[in-house]
Amino acid sequence: MKIIIVGIGKLGEYLAKSLVKEGNEVTLIDTDFSSCQDIINNEDLNYINGNGLDSNILEEAGIRETDLLISVMASDEQNVMCCLLGKTLGVTHTIARIRTPEYANSINILKEKLGLSMTINPEALTAGHIADVLNTPSALDATTFFKGRIRMISLKVKENTNLEGLTINNLLRKLNSHIIVCAIEHEGEIIIPKGNTKLHLNDKLHITGKPSDINEFLRFSNLVTSKTKKVIISGGSNTAIYLSKILLDLGMDVKLIEINEERCRFLSEILPNVLVINGDVSDQNILYEEGIEKCDAFVALNSIDEENIVYSMFASELKVPKIITKVNHINLDKIIDKANIDTVITPHKIATNQIVRYVRAMQNSGSSSCESIYKFDDERLEMLEFKIKGDFEKLNIKLKDINLKNGILIIAIHRGKSIIFPNGNDVILERDTIIVANSGSNIKDINDILE
Repeated sequence: MKIIIVGIGKLGEYLAKSLVKEGNEVTLIDTDFSSCQDIINNEDLNYINGNGLDSNILEEAGIRETDLLISVMASDEQNVMCCLLGKTLGVTHTIARIRTPEYANSINILKEKLGLSMTINPEALTAGHIADVLNTPSALDATTFFKGRIRMISLKVKENTNLEGLTINNLLRKLNSHIIVCAIEHEGEIIIPKGNTKLHLNDKLHITGKPSDINEFLRFSNLVTSKTKKVIISGGSNTAIYLSKILLDLGMDVKLIEINEERCRFLSEILPNVLVINGDVSDQNILYEEGIEKCDAFVALNSIDEENIVYSMFASELKVPKIITKVNHINLDKIIDKANIDTVITPHKIATNQIVRYVRAMQNSGSSSCESIYKFDDERLEMLEFKIKGDFEKLNIKLKDINLKNGILIIAIHRGKSIIFPNGNDVILERDTIIVANSGSNIKDINDILE
């Protein structure tokens, strides 16, 4: 596909690289590429210095032959205008980043009246993701498939769990529920496990199952924790606004600490049920005064990554049960590992995954190509969703008789109203939707999973 991205912020840069990896022809437009030397040196990326609201620049980028225009400039209004201009010049599909909280109630109207294919709000997506994790405090990460009917959580094998030393087969025999360990990170390596794979201390597990089965697994593993009730949020960003509203709806008590006095007044007006504190989180007395030692979760959402990491380390020292840290710069991985921070959230990664899923769906035609993709652990693990059509070479053949590539595991089959967690005697039928775990292969089409 031919894609134009307007705007070279963190989201634009990461999105461009991800879409190029997916095999798309990507052109970036921005007025300043001086801070993005790797973009300029990337021979797979095209770039044009110019204003994305200039029709001549869009023409130069080949807008009339473009399949998708994505506008992620700093201003919501600019992004809407850019998409409108693109549609006027002939592009069919447009995506605009719109992230101002005051516009949230008008998004669907904007999409319909302006003909936008999709709007993307990294802050709202991030808030929703954080809320999902806070709903299962023992999880490092959480997501859902098939409209919430299947859940996937990530967690660590710790000393107080009942998991260390068990093989996958032993674990499944001990459980009264049906879960699938779809991937394990062991000593930095992603493994798609087999029945005799043993679980070790500090392994990171990715578990899938129905929500009730996930809860049963957590009870067996001694990983059930008390519900999150009291949350302290550091930083009054837009993400904090979206998150506060979600947490209030879930019945949680929310305190929000923000250093800027004017911003605090604004937050108090739009979040009347949140206790907004004007204070500097770097002053430990503020956190003590607001009861950090008694809170269930601390969420660091300040604009500076290093501050979020330091505040999270302090919360960790005080044994806060759940700590979530927003980090924008991916190159801080080594610092994060040393800081012993479990749950790290990167907004532009979350937004990129959403857009890549949309692009995959656009590309899907009559073949059983990948419709959605979910990326984990710095893209070393993928969960791929396929709608099965007649071109699958192994229709109605038992899974035990199908040779899959190394690093591939079929996680679930959605057939009609049923969810099937397959064993060797199950088969894949036309019109099924399946979820596949992939730890290394380049998978575009369902037949790519075959040996």
